[in-house]
Amino acid sequence: MLARYHTMSDGKRQYISLHISGDWADAQGLFLDHMDHSVCAMGKASVYSIPHSELFELFKDRPQIGFVVWRETLIDAAIFRMTITNNSARHGAARLAHFFAELYYRSKAVGLVSGNSCYLPLSQTQLGETLGMSIATVNRNLQKLRKSGAADWNSGRLTVGNWGKLTSIAGFDSSYIYQKVQGKK
Repeated sequence: MLARYHTMSDGKRQYISLHISGDWADAQGLFLDHMDHSVCAMGKASVYSIPHSELFELFKDRPQIGFVVWRETLIDAAIFRMTITNNSARHGAARLAHFFAELYYRSKAVGLVSGNSCYLPLSQTQLGETLGMSIATVNRNLQKLRKSGAADWNSGRLTVGNWGKLTSIAGFDSSYIYQKVQGKK
């Protein structure tokens, strides 16, 4: 898992997006002179780099690949917009539930869910820095989700106990992700 983040003047981070295995973590960086954020690994990760000049040549030779990259940046922007909505308009339990539902759904769509759990290698501090919550608020809302049976997060694993309950608490609608999950979530 990779994350994009801003470093605040006090040294704290605001994580602005998380990327799971298979994501192109910074496609829009192709078209900008410099990055206005940083990227880091949140756990064990393999990262590949392709020189921009080679990609631009590939786009000239195979324009459909350029369209795929453009689509990736549009989906990334849709997820960014939902993150802004989630972090500014939802109460704590719904915010955490939405975050969990999105990561679980995206993981499921690309085959990274085992049973009813997926990899989520964050600390409570990092989860708070992602959702704009204090550690105490993260913990309190995590306890609510555990008690409801909707979801649990422990030792780097997100476990969904009741998908319907989780999505109901979250107000989650996956349409902004533009990926389909086959079978039961």
